[in-house]
Amino acid sequence: MPQFVFLYSEVIPTILSLLGVYFIGSGVLDHKNEFLIAGVVLFMLAVLVPFVILTSII
Repeated sequence: MPQFVFLYSEVIPTILSLLGVYFIGSGVLDHKNEFLIAGVVLFMLAVLVPFVILTSII
């Protein structure tokens, strides 16, 4: 159980936020709105996913 909490509270949000920042940066620099929107959505998911998953686990 503790390893799953660590996975959902630390690892997954970190990966999603890094991907989000990457897509935001490449979307702004290349003027691609699809990448920019995908980056914002990924970053928002990185913020919300731990709360949704951990409240159902704990």
